[in-house]
Amino acid sequence: MKYPLVSVALPVKNVSGTFQEALESIQSQTIDDIEIIIVDHGSTDGTGELIKQAAKVDSRIHHYAGNGTFVEAANLAWQKAKGQLVARMDGDDVAYPDRLAKQIAFLDHNPDLAACGTLVRIVKRSMDRSVIPPDEGYQRYNEWINSVKSPEAILRERFIDSPIPNPTAMIRREVLIKSGGYSDPIWAEDYDFWLRLLEMGYGIGKVDEVLLDWYDSDQRSTRTLARYELSQFQNAKAHYVSQIKRVKELGVIICGAGPIGKEFSHLMLAHEIEVHAFIEVNERKLGNRIHGIPVLGLDSLPSLTRKAVALSAIGQAGARDKIRADLIPAGFKEGVDFFCVA
Repeated sequence: MKYPLVSVALPVKNVSGTFQEALESIQSQTIDDIEIIIVDHGSTDGTGELIKQAAKVDSRIHHYAGNGTFVEAANLAWQKAKGQLVARMDGDDVAYPDRLAKQIAFLDHNPDLAACGTLVRIVKRSMDRSVIPPDEGYQRYNEWINSVKSPEAILRERFIDSPIPNPTAMIRREVLIKSGGYSDPIWAEDYDFWLRLLEMGYGIGKVDEVLLDWYDSDQRSTRTLARYELSQFQNAKAHYVSQIKRVKELGVIICGAGPIGKEFSHLMLAHEIEVHAFIEVNERKLGNRIHGIPVLGLDSLPSLTRKAVALSAIGQAGARDKIRADLIPAGFKEGVDFFCVA
């Protein structure tokens, strides 16, 4: 039996208003050697009937009912896949016609990589489904996520935010099998998956083109489910940072004594990681203590080299670049001696 090259995994729930457009964007890809695995996990809005009607006229569609969680539905989709490559898609986004072809070519040219994503255009849907520009926060995120492209950048920036837009993901099936697919932590399952793959030593890249319209709406899971709240993203980062051998051995210093830095110090302590100091540029804070932890100036950095791992806990990209410019000359190597954890 000849298996398709690519399996498109499409778990859905209650997407009757957007499903047809999303599905058609996959059906009209420039390559035909695909199968489309749709798992409907409990739709109550007519999505199930749309899936059945589509399957009647497109033999590439295989559909299943998922009775468990969304994570279980996502895992069922790839577990039913027969392709060497598994591409993720969501029921409310739109893939560009050459998305799959360009990702296949990218992975063919990069056989050492486990997976890849693409650049995206984030678009917001209003309640009447009209298209409006995304809010300022999502615009900044769009700029950031499209700037993180190389495997080196993805690894370096992984604790800032999720580096791969999940509906653009294409993953080698053998990697999904070895990794076990998606786990079901209290935080976002896709972010957890990417952090876990990187922790396992897998490389992840990104096609340097916008190949998907990533739709945002007030009904999207990222806005309605607790696992996608900012606090849970911080919990995910803290969990994986605390697993780094050097962090366990040496403890950390927190660059930034603002809200992000204070929150991350609490999270590190909760994971039994020693927090030696805060590093601050605000002279008014120097010499103070935050929960017993001293606040030191930049001039203290050289004395802390190789004695603690630095965590740059600052949200603004420009401020992160400034911290990098201070840490590197002081002997801290990014990815070894310091990490950005916005």
